[in-house]
Formats: sequence, C-alpha cells, structure tokens
Amino acid sequence: MMRPPRLCRVLVFLLAAAPFLPARTAPEELFARANALYQQGDFAAAERAYRELADAGIDSGELYYNLGNACFKQNKLGEAVYFWERAARRLPGDTDVRENLELARRLVVDRIEVAESPLPLRWLSAALHRFTPSQESWAAFGLFVAGNILLGMYLLASGPRLARWSLAGCLTAAALFLLVSGSLAWKLYERAYRPEGVIVAQAVEMRSGPGKGYLTVATIHEGLTVRIRGRADDWYQIVLPNGWSGWLPGDSLRILE
Repeated sequence: MMRPPRLCRVLVFLLAAAPFLPARTAPEELFARANALYQQGDFAAAERAYRELADAGIDSGELYYNLGNACFKQNKLGEAVYFWERAARRLPGDTDVRENLELARRLVVDRIEVAESPLPLRWLSAALHRFTPSQESWAAFGLFVAGNILLGMYLLASGPRLARWSLAGCLTAAALFLLVSGSLAWKLYERAYRPEGVIVAQAVEMRSGPGKGYLTVATIHEGLTVRIRGRADDWYQIVLPNGWSGWLPGDSLRILE
C-alpha cells in the first residue's frame, strides 16, 4: 500500500518542470533518487527530494501520493493526509490513494459523528467526483464538437435514415454535454467557494474568533479535513464535519488545491 508509483507515469511532468530545477539534476533523476531513498528507508531525505520536485511546479497525483507515503512513514499524519487528498483529486479512481486515505482516517484522533447522507446522494457525490475537472473539460469539448458535427450531418442528410440517426446522436451528445458541464460547473464552484483544508498541527485550539484572545471552542488534531469559510489576516474560519465553526491560525492547516 505504501509503494512508490512507476516513474514513467510522471515523466511528462518532470520534463515540463526541468527549467525550474537546478541544472545539475535532471528531474527524472531526482524522482528516481527520491524513490530509491524511500525504498532504502530514508523517508526524510525522500520527502525533501519529492518536495523539491513539487516546489518546481510539478502538479502530479503520483508525486503527491509519494509525498504522502514519505510523510506517513515519519508519523506526520496531517501532512500525509494533505498530500493524499491532493493525489485523490488528481487520481480519483486510484485504489492505493483511496485505501491510504481510509487508513489515515482511522488514525485521526477526532471522532466527529455526522449523519450519513441518503444513499442516492452518496451515489451522486461519488459520480460527481469520479473524474477530474480537466478530464471533464476535455469530455465537454469533445461532446460539443461531436454534437455540432452530428447536427451538420442531420441538416445535410440525403436520406431519412441518416437524418434520424444523426439527430438522435446530436440529441444524445447534447444531453451528455449538459450533464458533464453541470458536473464541471459544480466542481469549479466547490473549488472557488467551498475550499477545504487539512489540519497539520498535532493539536490546535479552535477559537471563537480570529485571535488567541478569543475563547477556545474545541481542540482538534492532525489529519482532520475541514471546510474553509473565511479568512482574517493569518487566521482561517473553518467548519467541522458536524457543522461546528471556529477559527484556527494559518500555520495549523494546509489548504487543498
């Protein structure tokens, strides 16, 4: 479950990041060295190498997966969850990422009871998050092009049979386009107006206002995923899964992207 991913799956990202890395180290060599350090058990050095690639601008689910593994091996539960969550957003169907997150959630200290959503809503949520925004953008573009081609075939059809099939295909493409576009719009809305973060501090006091002079509402622990409601200076207003709200210092959590 904690094995690093294959090098070839991130090679294109490494090559793209080459101009931002030190000239003495090719990005693919740095990634291979990080993997080797991980396999040798030097997880701190592996983490530093992976972070160097991430700082160079590589936005890869496989890289975040490796970073989460390296952090987890050092008992950095919050950082591990943060990077695995980032990996999950780029590799929504990856079994290893999902299993690692399930393991991490069992280790989180805070046990917040929330009512389970109805089964249809859970199915809808799973379907909405099955693909990444990038994948849905390309799918919507392809459906738009296909729909227009089929519409043109319908208008120029020389026989009724071809016209019927073209029209049926056009309407199907249009329906799928609307479905995919709606899912994409919801994801973009969530990213812009309902951001999430992961607690990385081992323990942090959630306060009633943006400052240490406010009343402590609760103490929460690393690895917990929360909703971000607002910000004031270096403090974030967060919402727990059960609906409780409070303020945390900015260095106690990482915002998911």
